[in-house]
Amino acid sequence: MEPAAQPPPTLTNPRFTLELEFVSSLANPYYLSHLAVSYPSLLGISRADDKDESSSSPDAQAFAAYLAYLYSYWKTPEYSQFLTHPGPTLRALRLLQEDRFRREIILPQVIEGLAGLGLPHDPATAAAPANDGEAADENAEPHDDQNGSKT
Repeated sequence: MEPAAQPPPTLTNPRFTLELEFVSSLANPYYLSHLAVSYPSLLGISRADDKDESSSSPDAQAFAAYLAYLYSYWKTPEYSQFLTHPGPTLRALRLLQEDRFRREIILPQVIEGLAGLGLPHDPATAAAPANDGEAADENAEPHDDQNGSKT
């Protein structure tokens, strides 16, 4: 018998709705800033020494694994159809897969870049196409019509 995968998405499933609310909030750069400022250890941000990247806390490793788990299924059409802002949400989830981004999200210029207040193609925040074909399709900005007006 095959082990059960992620249960089908349904708004009556409490876990699904909780995760939907969380991943949807990731579309807001200011929420990402709040996470970085309020919970730096979860993102692997070291206040003492940013150069020691090898000593990632168990909490940061667990949170990174959780973000990877979320991204693995929210990027699928079966789940992404429930996202109100799929472009920004999936972009944030993809960027959060990167250690460097999780550490740099505390910087105001990174938040400004995500919010469209900084340089549109800032290397630290630009959603460069990933090596796999999946992420490149998700980041096509012309299809962000659900995101409202662009700045």
